[in-house]
Amino acid sequence: MPVRSAAGVYLRRLLVVIITTVATMGLAITGPSHAAGSGGVHYVALGDSRASGPSITTSFDADGCNRSGGGYPERIARALRPASFTDVACAGATSDEVADRPQTTSLPVVRTVPAQARALRRDTGLVTLSVGGNDMKWGSLISPCFGFSLRTDEHCRSNGVLRALITARLAALSVSVDHVLRVVSARAPNARVFVVGHGGYYGPRGCVADANVSPADAAFIRDFFRRFDAVLSGSAQRHGATFVDVAGPAVGHDACAPESRRWFTGQLPRGNGLPNHPTQMGNAAIARLVLAAITR
Repeated sequence: MPVRSAAGVYLRRLLVVIITTVATMGLAITGPSHAAGSGGVHYVALGDSRASGPSITTSFDADGCNRSGGGYPERIARALRPASFTDVACAGATSDEVADRPQTTSLPVVRTVPAQARALRRDTGLVTLSVGGNDMKWGSLISPCFGFSLRTDEHCRSNGVLRALITARLAALSVSVDHVLRVVSARAPNARVFVVGHGGYYGPRGCVADANVSPADAAFIRDFFRRFDAVLSGSAQRHGATFVDVAGPAVGHDACAPESRRWFTGQLPRGNGLPNHPTQMGNAAIARLVLAAITR
């Protein structure tokens, strides 16, 4: 029986708007993206939503990976014009799903996509990797730090259970990222590999709605991302990859920065952006940071 509730009508209209918007913008809605240019390098982008660059209008793309066309890998490819470009980054991907396990996505329908590393070849010359966020489930780890207003101090920094959980997940992540980089090295032994850091979302103090967090808990969140990046950087160093710091350059561009300088959304969606993700300005900034590392 057709859904006739107000919510059902709204959802159908929203789907029409999304499909129309995607078509109008010319975004790819099926499969990984490929591009060819004058350069000789074969570039493969691996990772989670920090790489796929999701937005509200890509939440219903065909394979459920939410590649917007505006993520940092797409921008790097447009700048470098490699011989080939394959973007298999997928929102929600864990390190296992990057390395060797198929990933099940759920929107618009349940679908299974292959392990991302299958896109690598022996002639792959460039790999970018964003990984670890979904292993850590970092959004849930820092959520106890946020209150209903700036006048609330949640004291998450004093939560011993939370601290122990963070330490345990960081230790597990180190093993997982090492495994990913071993797989990348085995499948693409001649590639230059760039591991893109996390952090940058939140600054030294909160702001209404986007980050209702006390300065003391904000410092705890920054320290969490510092430790997260230390794991990624350590794995990169052990496996001959290059770590690209984002959190350092992102100072002053967090979710509480003015709109004209904001690289990240906070606890609420902004415009077409999803919560706790890079904005389009942030995607462009990350692309510049990676390009600078590539061309050093």
